[in-house]
Amino acid sequence: GSRPSGGGSAAAAAAAIARFAAPQASTAEQRVQACASRLAGSARCVDALIASLERAIANPEDERCRKVSLTNKAFRERVGSVPGGVDFLYAVGFEPMHGHLVLQRRDTALLWVGKAALQAAQESLAYRGSKEALQLREALQLSSSEYAAEEAARRQAWLQKVPDEPPEGQAGSALICVHVGEAQHWRRFDSSEVLEDVVNFARSLPGVPLGRPIGLSNVTLRPAVRLDLATECGLTLQRLDLWPTGHLRVEAG
Repeated sequence: GSRPSGGGSAAAAAAAIARFAAPQASTAEQRVQACASRLAGSARCVDALIASLERAIANPEDERCRKVSLTNKAFRERVGSVPGGVDFLYAVGFEPMHGHLVLQRRDTALLWVGKAALQAAQESLAYRGSKEALQLREALQLSSSEYAAEEAARRQAWLQKVPDEPPEGQAGSALICVHVGEAQHWRRFDSSEVLEDVVNFARSLPGVPLGRPIGLSNVTLRPAVRLDLATECGLTLQRLDLWPTGHLRVEAG
């Protein structure tokens, strides 16, 4: 990480390293080192704390770099929810104050000890295992997010092929309910619109397979009637007895 320039900071860093390596460390330093070791298995917490200490060391006069909000979502997820995360901040000098943790009495050397202890934790097997698991989760989440975005775009493309929905109560409109599993999706169509328009609407719905053929059955009455999408897609809803209302169930093609 970056270290501030200047003789005083360099001297503080040198003193911290000497104290960190000393066989008989002070109680404060032992507490910092013990807290850092406890966090080795939480890579995200270790990384966040190192970044926080680097900001505090590099910006001694900036109050924003010496204060952490306990209600901040990122802080809660990365540090606050990790056993020992807040204890480490207490150990390097942060104190609770009005919903924040504040570095009131700044011990630069102890901050350097804390940073060095966390960097030592980064070399541990526990940290490396946690880091690999974190990177895998992030990769999977990204893949899932990208897949969801692509799927939403494909469904939107189907929806754009559907004619505008007529106003409620408009004469000649048909109210169609498309059943997808247990879900029901209602939409109005003009009775002169054709089955293909309803098929396009159905393909836009969540839960309907994309990239595979689908089937539709008219379940308005019993027994249900399977529609022939190869020959009936050009027929109007009125012609198919789906007016003034109708129920269609999406099935495998």
